Amino acid sequence: MRRIPVSPVWFISFFAALCPLSSAHANVYATNLRLNGSHTNLLYITDTNLTIGYLLNERASGGLTITIQSNLTTIRTVSFAGTAANAARGSNHFIWDGRDDANNPVGPGSYSFHITAASLGYGGWTQISSDADEGNYAFGPTGIAVNRNTNSPYYGRVFIANSLSNSGGIFLPGDAVGLLKANADGSLAENGAFSDGGWPWAGEIFSPFKIEVSADDFVYVNDWATNGILLRFDQTLSPTSRKLILRPDNWPNGGQAVLGGPAIVGADTNTQIWMADIVHAPDGVGIRRFQVTDDGSLATNDLGVTIVQTGGGSSLTESPFDVALDSSNRIYTIQNVIESGNAAYRVLRFPAPTNGSLVLTNADWQIGSANDNLRGASGIAVNVAGSQVAVALEGFGTGISPSRVGAGVRVFDATDGSAVVTLPIQPSHQHYDVAWDNVGNLYTCDFYDGVWRVYSPPGTNYATTVTFATIKPGEPPGAPTLSAPGYAGGQFQFTLNGQANVTYVILASTNLQSWSPVTTNASASATRLINVQSPSALNFFRAVVSP
Repeated sequence: MRRIPVSPVWFISFFAALCPLSSAHANVYATNLRLNGSHTNLLYITDTNLTIGYLLNERASGGLTITIQSNLTTIRTVSFAGTAANAARGSNHFIWDGRDDANNPVGPGSYSFHITAASLGYGGWTQISSDADEGNYAFGPTGIAVNRNTNSPYYGRVFIANSLSNSGGIFLPGDAVGLLKANADGSLAENGAFSDGGWPWAGEIFSPFKIEVSADDFVYVNDWATNGILLRFDQTLSPTSRKLILRPDNWPNGGQAVLGGPAIVGADTNTQIWMADIVHAPDGVGIRRFQVTDDGSLATNDLGVTIVQTGGGSSLTESPFDVALDSSNRIYTIQNVIESGNAAYRVLRFPAPTNGSLVLTNADWQIGSANDNLRGASGIAVNVAGSQVAVALEGFGTGISPSRVGAGVRVFDATDGSAVVTLPIQPSHQHYDVAWDNVGNLYTCDFYDGVWRVYSPPGTNYATTVTFATIKPGEPPGAPTLSAPGYAGGQFQFTLNGQANVTYVILASTNLQSWSPVTTNASASATRLINVQSPSALNFFRAVVSP
């Protein structure tokens, strides 16, 4: 292992900025990008060998290329054939020796690492997950979601709501009622695959039920055991991160509404929460929209507003069961109809609401009237491109059956509702939810088999993910010292002895416990004179390296 001859330590500021390039079917992609095993903002390494780690959701059968750029200039390109070990499904890594294509050591600067994975693709919709992987197991999966945030270190993480416990015993993460997290290849996520989030889930299929990931990395989970409480967690599903978002005081219609969903639109204080009221017309409130407050929850007694009406001449003649929105805010919903020959439409799309518009009643398109092969529509999701809509069907029958009428997963064209595909594997099994990842793969929950699966649409494909690092040779900044206190011109003065070209923040305290910044100093010199406003009372000062 080669050491840097002059400076044995490199300083690297690293953040994941994962940016898949658009393509027709970008279904193989890299996630879990890491530098020397870390996704934190600060790394110290002792040599020039940077380990670039990544995970592939399936083999890059069309090959894999790692490109290293300085600004927009490519300095190093390494390619692997589709049969190479570095192109395999699962965890992989590449070690960069800090040199360019001409074998010259590179200088300090900002570098981006581009991982492009390509696939030869398939002739039709194909399952690319393995039922045998431990991370794909959930005894009673009723909700599924994927982190599609390209700037998140958890990009590609899969979340599953498991609402039945294994009566034979709790041996695996997927045996217990609660929440599961897995990687895109079906391996168990780091820091524990299971969490109950500190919440008393009731199980029995509806608690927990549906699950979604927001654009700002929060995981929202619907608990239907009590009319539709909505909880929020961080990406680790930790109990300490749990927040009660939608509460009984937010239930409209005198508390009679039973709110399902959710669909989460926006981020931070611009977050909107969309819920579907499964109470049948004319008593239901249809599709309801809520706006979060500054703390991320809903205001007390905020009942939301109805965007799509149920009954009263609306295309929703029964009741919505789930809701999804595309990037243009068009609204997709389903009606959970199980009666044979029922004329109610099963899948509908409504136009995007406009400011000041009336409550929506007329669908852009609606399909499935009296279609017994679309019984029990339970979950709906639209892909990132807004081109296809997937629907999970629990079907009609008693108990957990492998031959429920109408059960399975269907995909429709988002523009007109025309049929695209009925997924080829276990089409008669009870399914409660579907989700899409950021590159066009479809995720399903097979309740009968107790697994979640991933399907790739047909066609060759590729996707690129990018991570950035700022590399600077030099020792890490040492602890500064303060000396030579004095007073001049109404200001308190002292000398800071630190390291050249390092920015320091000067902190003040009256009790050596609570510290507040008073000034920031940047200099090319290791020794600098610091002036601060003369304090009116006894103060202590110290200096720390600026973040």
